[in-house]
Amino acid sequence: MAEAAPGAARRQSLFTQIALRLTLLALVFALLDVAIVVPMYANDEQALAEDFIAQQADRADRLLTGGPDEVEPSVALAKLAKPAGVDAWRVEVFDANQRPIGKAGDLAGPSAAPSAGMLDWTQREKNPEGTRIFGVRRLEGKGGRRWITITAQAGGNRLYWSVIGQELIEHVALPLIPLTLLLLLFNVQVVGRLLKPLSLAARQVDALDPGRMDARLSEPDASREVVALVGAVNRALDRLQRAMGLLKGFTADAAHELRTPLSVLRLRIEALPENSGKVRLAQEVEAMTRMVNQMLDLAQADALDLTDAREVDLAALAAQVVGQIAPHAFAAGHDVRLIDLGSARLRGHPDALARALRNLIENAIRHTGPQGPIEVTVGPGARLSVRDHGSGIPQDDLDKIFDRFWRKSRAAEGGAGLGLGIVRSLVEAHGGVVTAQNADGGGALFTCVFPADDQGATLARWPLVSAPFEGRSS
Repeated sequence: MAEAAPGAARRQSLFTQIALRLTLLALVFALLDVAIVVPMYANDEQALAEDFIAQQADRADRLLTGGPDEVEPSVALAKLAKPAGVDAWRVEVFDANQRPIGKAGDLAGPSAAPSAGMLDWTQREKNPEGTRIFGVRRLEGKGGRRWITITAQAGGNRLYWSVIGQELIEHVALPLIPLTLLLLLFNVQVVGRLLKPLSLAARQVDALDPGRMDARLSEPDASREVVALVGAVNRALDRLQRAMGLLKGFTADAAHELRTPLSVLRLRIEALPENSGKVRLAQEVEAMTRMVNQMLDLAQADALDLTDAREVDLAALAAQVVGQIAPHAFAAGHDVRLIDLGSARLRGHPDALARALRNLIENAIRHTGPQGPIEVTVGPGARLSVRDHGSGIPQDDLDKIFDRFWRKSRAAEGGAGLGLGIVRSLVEAHGGVVTAQNADGGGALFTCVFPADDQGATLARWPLVSAPFEGRSS
């Protein structure tokens, strides 16, 4: 499943929740089984007494047959611990001729020798000290036929505790362990398979790109509920796409409609008498016009359709843009140098790529003093870069300057903070990446890297500085 967002409370997965509930269900079954088994045995004291004698006889027999043959039965039985809940007891062993051959315990008095034909026998009786049980078990084994007699004295029914505990282990715990494992295996195999489409849908949602509003989740081959959820998400994305389209359309229409009144306002200001107020008004109208043009460029960048893309020669495109913007740069006191390091061709929209490069050059002109040239570099490969020799970009601002409407430091001097946001939208629409960094030796360096249409079209040649665009206004 997808991971929780940073800072969000970490929630248990549905897989874990089902596993915990299955385990809890197994525990409930165990408690119900205990609630049934304990009262049933507690009400049948004769069965408990028989099980007690059989249990202790088996313990004694394991000691007698588990050691060396030469060990005396009394020595072997000395290792037999008194059962829990028993106040006093006695264990005696008789051979095949009904002769006593071993004895252990702290209960005084001898036990009656069993008859030759006796198999199993159990007797219980109440006495002033509580309950006394006497029993005989005939065993056939390593040492031949023998009888083991057991006599136990206890207050109340405490001597049955070990019997009830063994019954709970054999008839409750042992059957529930494989049942619980089977339930957890069911959870892994079945529930995990059912949740797999949800995990896939979550990854697809995380991979949605705001720049690709037409992307949708793939409809899984899964249960009806999962298909319904994915369909609901896709319908929500449809509504979001329509809403974003209306918003972008409104932005483009508003920017387009504002251009005419701004042009009329500029003409009226030009007709005013020359004074300081006219200059300020002209500057304000120029700033508003630039912002409206940027809003229109931004709307067009968001709506850019590359279905009609064609092959673009980056070197020729850069030369055209530098030639168009050179007069503006010279007027601001800047040299503009075009350096070709061997460019590649790519498929794209020439006007959009030219707009992105023009915005980067205008950004360098606007935020750099008259010190040093502005260098526009093409290549190597499908790459464009613009470098100035100004004060550079504060380190904390490097990851923010491409955000729309962000204004600080270099972006604080006029404008709406849209120029670099437009650059990123146009570059990413072409499958490229734009980065900013502080160049060695000072200044800012903006680089746009695109996937080349033909990697073999890259021309390896010496760096060439195009002189026609180098100059400075006097």
